[in-house]
Amino acid sequence: MTTTFDKGLALLHAVLAAELGSAGYQGNVRLAELIGVDAAQASRMLKDLAALDLVERDEQGRGWRIGPGFFALARAAADTHLLVAARPPLRGLVARWHEPAWLAVPSQGMVLTVESQLSHWSSYVAAAPGALTPIWCTGPGRALLLDHSEQELAALLGAVEFVGGGPRAARDIATLAAYNATARAEGIVVADREFEHDVVDFSAPVRNESGAIVAALSLAVPRFRLADRSAEIAASVKAAVAALEVRAAAGRAGWRADRPDP
Repeated sequence: MTTTFDKGLALLHAVLAAELGSAGYQGNVRLAELIGVDAAQASRMLKDLAALDLVERDEQGRGWRIGPGFFALARAAADTHLLVAARPPLRGLVARWHEPAWLAVPSQGMVLTVESQLSHWSSYVAAAPGALTPIWCTGPGRALLLDHSEQELAALLGAVEFVGGGPRAARDIATLAAYNATARAEGIVVADREFEHDVVDFSAPVRNESGAIVAALSLAVPRFRLADRSAEIAASVKAAVAALEVRAAAGRAGWRADRPDP
């Protein structure tokens, strides 16, 4: 059975194939013909893909081409060692806590979910593969910014209006910097009702061999299920990140060892 997801992938592939081939940028009607759907359905799917920056209009607005979100996702997937290494720790977190866990990377000033293990309440938007969420009011976003000074945050987020998010989201650079100073000392971000009402994101930064933050690993827990488990959950997320970093480094080392000498 062909699902809407399958059709969306087919549509994305059709846009890419046309752009790389001689056909060039194609419009709604031709793309609909290529994947076997009606023009109205193709238009709706293209609108959804454009909202994720996976496709965009060409300069003349006559056809569709691959968008910046596609390339951001491709860049994230290029470190396949990180994605593959993330799966066991993510599965372990979900098995232990029965809550959604995911891996995210920075993308176009936002946060892109690139790998996830979902739980019975898997509709949590930030954990959905391909989700783009704000960088300033989410657990993974703040984890990705953990090494930024207040001046660096101001330079990066100077145009942000700090509108939206949950009731405890930062509303200015100074508050965000203060939140992150606390998280930096603890080695983990505990974003309590900063993105969604009554949800706590436990997020820790993932670093490469050079010590730079390249991703964030997160677990989301509804506040009514937290009880007195916050410290234990935070410790388990940090342990999962430590395991992920070891596995990813080993994968990269093995790949380099297998490559022939130039």
